[in-house]
Amino acid sequence: MQIVHRRFNRVDLLEVAGRVDAATSPQLKQQIDALFDEGRYRLVLDLAQLEYVSSPGLRVLIEARKRAREWKLADLEGGDIRIANLPPRIREVFDLTGFTSLFEIFDDVTAAVGSF
Repeated sequence: MQIVHRRFNRVDLLEVAGRVDAATSPQLKQQIDALFDEGRYRLVLDLAQLEYVSSPGLRVLIEARKRAREWKLADLEGGDIRIANLPPRIREVFDLTGFTSLFEIFDDVTAAVGSF
């Protein structure tokens, strides 16, 4: 798995490529936690290059969403995690697990970043 981080004024973009599985999901969690520790709770995950996600990877996403949204309660601008460029194969996983209804999903990064 590879993660490329891009920082914008109010939003952080993480481009996630490869596989997010039991071996690599801790790396994704660490990257997200580091942003949260900096007070950066508005994240866009660009999953265009994501090939595979397992249940530990999904767990990282749902825990991160929960933590970001908890911060939303304490701040008027709020935090959240948005998904961009969800590949069809990964969308099937999101559909089967109910994640499609939990996350705001956008067709491109520009729309996802602009949604904040």
